[in-house]
Amino acid sequence: MNDPRVGGDDVVLESRGVTKRYGATAALENVTFRVRRGAVNVLIGENGAGKSTLMRLLAGVEQPTSGEIWKDGRQLQMRSPRDAAAASIAIVHQDLAVLENLNLAENIFAGRELLQSVLFVDRHAEETRGAAALRELRKPLDMRCAAGDLSLGNRQVVEVARSLVCGAQVLILDEPTSALSAAESASLFRVIEDLKQRGVAIVYISHRLNELLHLGDFFTVLRDGCVVGEGIRGSVDRRWIVERMSGRDTDGEIIDGSSAAFANNRSLLEVSGLRSGLAGQSAKEGLNLQVRAGEIVGIYGLLGAGRTEFLEAIAGLRRIDSGEVRLGGKRISVRSVGDALAAGIALVPEDRQRDGLVPELSISGNISLSSVGSFARCGWVRRSAEAARVQEVAGQMQITAHDLELPVTTLSGGNQQKVVLARCLMRNPRVLLLDEPTRGVDVGAKAEIYRTLRALASGGLTIVFATSEIEEARVLADRILVLTQGSFVAEFLRSEATDAALFAAACPTLEAAG
Repeated sequence: MNDPRVGGDDVVLESRGVTKRYGATAALENVTFRVRRGAVNVLIGENGAGKSTLMRLLAGVEQPTSGEIWKDGRQLQMRSPRDAAAASIAIVHQDLAVLENLNLAENIFAGRELLQSVLFVDRHAEETRGAAALRELRKPLDMRCAAGDLSLGNRQVVEVARSLVCGAQVLILDEPTSALSAAESASLFRVIEDLKQRGVAIVYISHRLNELLHLGDFFTVLRDGCVVGEGIRGSVDRRWIVERMSGRDTDGEIIDGSSAAFANNRSLLEVSGLRSGLAGQSAKEGLNLQVRAGEIVGIYGLLGAGRTEFLEAIAGLRRIDSGEVRLGGKRISVRSVGDALAAGIALVPEDRQRDGLVPELSISGNISLSSVGSFARCGWVRRSAEAARVQEVAGQMQITAHDLELPVTTLSGGNQQKVVLARCLMRNPRVLLLDEPTRGVDVGAKAEIYRTLRALASGGLTIVFATSEIEEARVLADRILVLTQGSFVAEFLRSEATDAALFAAACPTLEAAG
């Protein structure tokens, strides 16, 4: 295989000495990034390293301050995403752009509709080609289904299908499996292999190091807007990646917790016989859960298992059809989010962009959003007290920002997640619920979030989190419950949990088939 620092006929797309500045800040500095045809070109870096900026340049969303972009031996002038599409470059962004009011066929062909004539769209042709693309992704869905009714994982699949139907020669995938189940991820990996065989160049961005090592042919590492490492399959391992992307070895430093701290504590959160329209829920008695004060319980399951629905029911976002919730031995009525918050239960949602952040507000405004009332006296908000508390919680969460009055959109994904966590902590909850707590977060920010959560639990906070990542469940949880089709089917202490055991419990059909 060619040395990644050398050009060659296999290079289909290349940024040459690209720099991108926003005022005095350099997001990218003299970056040369080569994309090989028929290969998975992995781009690695912590949040804020410049990955998304580089992808926006390659996709025509923004233009470089200096430098050039070349494809197939000719320089491109990319002034808009249309120019990128004309050059057969497609991107699937981490923040999904699904149009919720349109059906799947309309989403897949949005902006490049198939026409019967000047005035009429060929809906039948769109549905036929769209269905074929989804079958190729091993995900047959009803083309007339409203996109707004899809789960987050299925929305991701539709985004990938949208890129495939346009005949992309370069396909940029930004965190494509962040909301996919293990089975869906495996299907996507098979599609990626098929696309490689057809000569499509894949640019793959993910914080899941195991995925990168499994898929990657060529590796490029960004740190602080500069290329700090390049490698090829066989010469790259986990340590190589971590050392270059972070400048430090974070292996094994994430957390070191023990269940002894809460072993003698009484149950704080008790859920009995809960039923809330969970897909596939079959247990007649509903779901039962007991969590002690200071304990961290992980709920592991694949997409569609009912993880999100369970947490949303406890947090007042879903109607509880039957069962009860007790806090500190006292039964509480959870008919709304307000009821849950008043009782001391706060939820960090799965999709921070859609459900967690208000992009128009500042960092400070997002943190204090649900707590403004606690600083009000006689109709006036005590801004100094509010600001002091925001500073305290922001420091506790290690939010990296020069000024908390900056727009929240200026933060990296990891810091945005910390903002949503900080908002919950502003209310001093007794129980913290987290749905996919580190989705789309880099390895360094993950370590910080895990350490913070462990420290909060040591202080007596009860934490329940749902995750589709086996590694996260094993690293963070004191106790792991496996949820399958709306029912808890297995329970493990951290010392007992293995990847094989967790996956077998979560997906016994696949395990048996394997």
